Amino acid sequence: MGGILAFADQHSPVLTVARSTRSRAEAARVAASILLPTNPEVTAAVGPRFGIQGTGVDVDIILMQQIQIAGERGARLDAADRLRELTDAEIEQIRWAVHTDVHAAFHRALVEQERARLAGRVVTFQEDVLRVVEGQISAGETAPLTLRLAQAEVAQARQTQVAAEQAFLASRIRLAQLSGWPVSSPPTPAGTVDQPRDPPLLEQLLAVARERLPSLRAAVARIREAEARVTVANREAWPRPSIGVQYRREGNPTAEGAYDIVMGVLSIPIPTFQTNQGDRARARADVTVAEAELEAAQRLLEGQIAEARSEVVAAAQRTRTYGTEILPRFEENLTMLRRAFELGEIDLLALSTGRERFLRIQSDALGAQLDYFVALAALERIVGVDLWRDDHHEESTP
Repeated sequence: MGGILAFADQHSPVLTVARSTRSRAEAARVAASILLPTNPEVTAAVGPRFGIQGTGVDVDIILMQQIQIAGERGARLDAADRLRELTDAEIEQIRWAVHTDVHAAFHRALVEQERARLAGRVVTFQEDVLRVVEGQISAGETAPLTLRLAQAEVAQARQTQVAAEQAFLASRIRLAQLSGWPVSSPPTPAGTVDQPRDPPLLEQLLAVARERLPSLRAAVARIREAEARVTVANREAWPRPSIGVQYRREGNPTAEGAYDIVMGVLSIPIPTFQTNQGDRARARADVTVAEAELEAAQRLLEGQIAEARSEVVAAAQRTRTYGTEILPRFEENLTMLRRAFELGEIDLLALSTGRERFLRIQSDALGAQLDYFVALAALERIVGVDLWRDDHHEESTP
């Protein structure tokens, strides 16, 4: 189990896409690292000066650079860091979802593998019964119609086996898709189905979830990232002055000659109509939404854990009942049916009815096992941790 989980952590397609979102956080960091908001701007003007004594040439060159005075760059860098933290938290949330999905899919494949094994055992049983019937007909102890019934039972058992093997293959392919395993050779789960256990108390699970649940951590990171954007929006509402230098050459057609003038220039916009109201309002709204989402998640958490825990407890009880009273006796029941048929205590129809009944109960027992592991995976997803370690060390490798 640990091998397939580790493989999924590295190769899951969903996780690959999620981890690619780090490039957006890196891009935000690059954008925030720019020292100045705009490039320098040069303005040049050239024209004649007409006078009584002649014509001169005026030249006017202005070099301006807009600057930031409210710490906008530092605020943007902080917002980029918060976005990276949010991205990592969201990736961890998806990673945990993949982990629990793979966990459930692995145990589903184990259960389907057991179903396929039982279907194969039933085929063997029916083939043995067919040989017994053929022997009885040769000895003149039964009617030829019994042979046709026995042959039909064998055909039906083989069809059931094909369906069970297909379900097992489908579960392996699903496991391969979730984990990123090559679908051409889907993993074959090894080991036995783990014994069911009751989960910890609700209060313990709730305490662990509040501390470890990735979705709650992501919600907190989302608030911090939204608050950082509020700071950026507020800082960007400040005016951005421009400073520069102006060189002016005034052409003088008189004997005195041209004048060279150099001046420092300061330009300050007046914040009257545009104070970044839209971005500030949107950023504050994002904080409000993020806080509401976190509060709702925290309020719903206890009920979600309680419901998921009750499903695990119920499924564990069902599984234990079947496991101690039904599952170990399947082979014994088939042997008893065959012996009773060979001794003439029951006919073929009674044998088929008994076998079908035992197989249905066996299938229900496997269904209870599957329900338990699906419920357990759902509870682990809500809590944020593996409740128990259940390594199966013989997985195949891609």
